[in-house]
Amino acid sequence: MSALEVIEQFKALPPQEKAVVMDFIQKLEPQGARTITYMSDEHAKAAGDKVLEQYKEVFQKLAQ
Repeated sequence: MSALEVIEQFKALPPQEKAVVMDFIQKLEPQGARTITYMSDEHAKAAGDKVLEQYKEVFQKLAQ
């Protein structure tokens, strides 16, 4: 069975059965798996600067 088939079967479930499946899936996830980590302001600026430098000509054309 493909992932698409599984998704389609999940979509067809009644709301109560979907809730049971979601509860089961959430219990399978390791603790902290849903933690979102953000980069520091300094890291974000450095990444942005790198992109701007790499595509300098593109951004100059867009600015015109």
